[in-house]
Amino acid sequence: MAAFLDNCRFIPTAGGTGDFTYASQVGGCQSPAAAGALNAVRYKLRAESSDLVQWELFEGAYNASTGTFARATVLYNSAGTGTASGQSGAGAKINFTTLPQVAVVGLAEDLISIEVANAFTAAQQAQARTNIASAATPAVWTRTVLSNGSGTYTTKGGCKAILVRLVGGGGGGGGGGTSSGGGGAGGTTTFGSSFMAGGGAGGGGAGGGAVSPGNGSGGDLNLTGGYGMVSFGAGGSSTVVQGGIGGASFFGGGGYGGWVSAAGGSGLSPGSGGGGGGSGTNGAVGAGGSAGGYCEKLISAPSATYPYSVGLGGAGGAAGGGSGPSTGGQGGSGIIIIDEYY
Repeated sequence: MAAFLDNCRFIPTAGGTGDFTYASQVGGCQSPAAAGALNAVRYKLRAESSDLVQWELFEGAYNASTGTFARATVLYNSAGTGTASGQSGAGAKINFTTLPQVAVVGLAEDLISIEVANAFTAAQQAQARTNIASAATPAVWTRTVLSNGSGTYTTKGGCKAILVRLVGGGGGGGGGGTSSGGGGAGGTTTFGSSFMAGGGAGGGGAGGGAVSPGNGSGGDLNLTGGYGMVSFGAGGSSTVVQGGIGGASFFGGGGYGGWVSAAGGSGLSPGSGGGGGGSGTNGAVGAGGSAGGYCEKLISAPSATYPYSVGLGGAGGAAGGGSGPSTGGQGGSGIIIIDEYY
């Protein structure tokens, strides 16, 4: 595409096959300088003899210091040797035998159309947004979800920004029954050297209190996971009590508490909360595991690579003794969501 000028038509210093340098304006028209021609900006022009036998449509940049338009690309001409569709493709310049008139023109390919697709370069798109004071919206983006393991993440070519979101692993639910075991802690999720979402603590066995959830750090937004429901009693009662519910993370709830000698439910992987506590018919039940923390960061100057690790969910606590003991639920594993913008 090329820029436009209003009513710019002139006589050059010479014909032939050379570039056209301004000599004088055509009556009723403007010179390139008066029309506001900009240095190094590309324009499309039509050169034509007075009898219209010789003519040429070409594109070239303007040199403001010399008043010259370069005949860089010949699109159409009277000899049929232009590079545009329907021409021979050679792009040879017309050898004007007399001084032609030269005018800045606009072709169909230079005009914005609502009927057909338009082709704009990245620079043209950026300039258009500047012209209308509009914020840039990424035209292309990709999403990568990492739900397990560790390794090195490689940023894709042309990436301008990354939005990364992390959740740590949920803690396991405590086991049900007398002297039951506590759940394991959830693993920490990391991305790069600065962004972290800690894992939630495992729920205690029968009689255990509240345990700490994980925290996020290093991001623009750092959140603490939800607490698991505390356990009930330490045995000695025939009361049937449901195990504690696992804590909720940023992306979802924890596992359900076991009921009537049933094991606690696992946190919904990936990116969920703590496992549910196990049940026991003697009134001794496990606590729910706490959820992992959340970290969110918009990286405006991405690095080429980032080490990462997805935190595992904590194991459920072991069943204890007494009547109808059961195990705690597994904590939900962590997650990393990476959105790249180009």
